[in-house]
Amino acid sequence: MADDVRRPRVLDVLAAEEPWEVPGAWLAQVRAQLKAWADDPEALRPLRPEAFPDFVKGTPAAVWFTHQAAPLLTGWIPVLHGEYADLPTELTREFYRPSSRLGGNGHVIYVAPTDWHLQAIAGARGFRENGRKHALQLSRNVAALFVDAPPMAARATALTAAFDRVLADRELTELHVTGEYDEIAKYWRTEALKDSERAVLPELAGPTAALRYSLNSVRDTHARMLMVSPDEYAGDFAQVLAELILASGLRGIPQSVANILGDAAIDVHKSLEEIHSAFTLTTWHGHVNQWMSRAIRSGQSVLARSWGAAAARVGVHLSGVLGKGPWPETEVPDLTTLFRMLDRERWSIIENAAAADQEASLSAAWKTVKDDEEEPKARTGGDGTLDDPLPEVVDFSDDPLAELDSLIGLESVKDAVRRMVAEVKTNLRRTELGLPSHERARHMVFVGKPGTAKTTIARLLSRIYHQLGVLEKGHVIEVDRSDLVGAAVGSTAPMTAAKFREALGGVLFIDEAYSLTPENTPGDYGLEAVSTILKMMEDHRNDCIVIVAGYHREMQRFMESNTGLQSRFPKLLSFSEYDTDQLVAIFELQARQKGMIYGEEVLDKVRTVIPPAPRGHSFGNGRFIRNVLEEAVSNQATRLSASDPDKLTERDLRELIPSDVRPPTSMRAEDYLLQKPGT
Repeated sequence: MADDVRRPRVLDVLAAEEPWEVPGAWLAQVRAQLKAWADDPEALRPLRPEAFPDFVKGTPAAVWFTHQAAPLLTGWIPVLHGEYADLPTELTREFYRPSSRLGGNGHVIYVAPTDWHLQAIAGARGFRENGRKHALQLSRNVAALFVDAPPMAARATALTAAFDRVLADRELTELHVTGEYDEIAKYWRTEALKDSERAVLPELAGPTAALRYSLNSVRDTHARMLMVSPDEYAGDFAQVLAELILASGLRGIPQSVANILGDAAIDVHKSLEEIHSAFTLTTWHGHVNQWMSRAIRSGQSVLARSWGAAAARVGVHLSGVLGKGPWPETEVPDLTTLFRMLDRERWSIIENAAAADQEASLSAAWKTVKDDEEEPKARTGGDGTLDDPLPEVVDFSDDPLAELDSLIGLESVKDAVRRMVAEVKTNLRRTELGLPSHERARHMVFVGKPGTAKTTIARLLSRIYHQLGVLEKGHVIEVDRSDLVGAAVGSTAPMTAAKFREALGGVLFIDEAYSLTPENTPGDYGLEAVSTILKMMEDHRNDCIVIVAGYHREMQRFMESNTGLQSRFPKLLSFSEYDTDQLVAIFELQARQKGMIYGEEVLDKVRTVIPPAPRGHSFGNGRFIRNVLEEAVSNQATRLSASDPDKLTERDLRELIPSDVRPPTSMRAEDYLLQKPGT
């Protein structure tokens, strides 16, 4: 690599799609918050030096908990690599002075009890009630530190939301302040998390749930790896689990694993009998490394990462780490080699990009024809003939207005958005010239059937307003009744206020808003949620945009349920149902965004799977088409799995054919995750 090509300093979480180049500003922000906690006289009492000798005297518990939580917010039993693999030490360097540090560019596996998120609360058990409540708030605030860090964002957001619900509920707060720790731990294992949160924080449900999650992860990623990268040595789930068991130094299936596998344990036992006599760790590592290398070279590095992370997680379980057993003497799988392959790919991309930039700058002076006026070069097929040029993948990530224009149909909605943008730009110019602005409230009502792009438009609006400087963050918080309305007296207003505060600087999108005011239900708690929203809209009129959405008729009833609603929502956007031609065009757009190519025969097949009009009240419109496309891509992968992967061309991997298009009948992801291994 050229000396002037900078290799960025990254935090590489194996289970993530790609390494994260850690911004210096983010590090400074977290360290500043830790220092603020250290300077806060109201902070929880400092750590006892004799119990935590590696931390400097006076270190507050918040800093210690940040040190513990940071790596675990990247995943359950995460594998961290890169210059920031020792992330806890990097963040807490002013307070944490260990006798030895992780050096170089190695990797580290973090393991903790399944109640790791309650460590600050557990440590405050001997405190007075005020101190225990402070520990609860501290736990929430530490999790919230990481909601903007991509590798930790999903888990940090879910954990913060769960803590917010506790703090918003008087009885739950009382449980954490006065209850026995076993009762608190039981609440978190059984009730604290929503299904979507449990999916990203599986270990919080306890050791059995964590092990089940790890086994399911191996089964799922192994099946997907076999589909895109067939291998003569890689068997089915039963074989790979048997290999992991032998690689961990065991000779049989641990009882805890067998209990979760159920009948599938029979297949694993048979595989163990078949392979144990010839199994050697070195040979197995070699086969796996070759498989991973081939997958990475063929553009499947994300899947290779997922497989490696899942296998490593099960290896830790099998090695007895969670049961205080010995740490495995050898890596399962060979993570050092896997990271070496991933690093080589990453550095190659950086070097190629640098070389391309240099070549482009040298040739720019000689270039006389604009790139967009050049005809794309034809590609040569395997038989020497010329193929038609492959279209570029559509990417609107940096241009929300262009993405708006690309949407199918919705002409009245697009026109309304353009007028709003023009209004904002005009008022910004008025302000620059010292003139009074003519601003109106930006809160909106969206009406239309499911799948008509209401949520998509909300997200685009948030990005557009962020680019214009109207919204500080430009994020969208999507909520429904369950996120705003509590089950007990006094719980609704705090829940609603917490969600509103979470949306500050962005958009609060309330789907099916009419469910907050059900018909013929006087005294429903949803009315309190509406009142709280109206008050906070007034208190934060320029800090957040509220969008309420739902069916036409029901939203009309909702707007009439409170006299303050109509005056605070001056804009109404109506989303029409798509006709068949528009649905086919949506398929084309979404396929291009995924980088897929197709012929007219494919579009004709798409027409046949779209239900004829008039369609039902709950027909999914664009959501239905997205399912059709996802089903087609999945069917294409199944079709290609029968071919030699080394002979597959870019066209093969991107092209859909009519037989790939079928009605969307695939199992939903949530149903799949609820299955037991082997079923």
